[in-house]
Amino acid sequence: MTDVPRYWTPAFIEAFVDRLNEDQDFQRHAHRFSDTIVFQCLDTPDGRDVRATYEIDAGFVTAHVIDEEAPSEVVRNGRFDSHSGLARATAPYDVWRRVDDGSLSIMGAMASPDYRIEGSRMKIMLNLSVFDALGKVASRMPKRY
Repeated sequence: MTDVPRYWTPAFIEAFVDRLNEDQDFQRHAHRFSDTIVFQCLDTPDGRDVRATYEIDAGFVTAHVIDEEAPSEVVRNGRFDSHSGLARATAPYDVWRRVDDGSLSIMGAMASPDYRIEGSRMKIMLNLSVFDALGKVASRMPKRY
């Protein structure tokens, strides 16, 4: 058994938070960013939906919450309150995996009907470098799919 975590598991997310808080490139891109971002992955290989909520303050993740449950109507169809955070992005595991391994660009994912992003489009566009830096940190991490 390997100790390399599988992508989108709580172990991977915990390691991701640690890596974000150590990554100077991420901190350089997010040093003026203070908000909450929610990423949701549907249909992981375990047959679960996973929601990861990250509170970021000046380039550091100051709090995070991981919710894992069987396919959930709340995760899949729950309303996003833009007062609680900047954005929420939801996609099936395969879309997240392809973005992570570089076979699908984030712009390609965003154009897909399988990828849903909610929140103020203007604020999201103004902070694309933060989203890009998050993705780059994740893609460089050792993991199993």
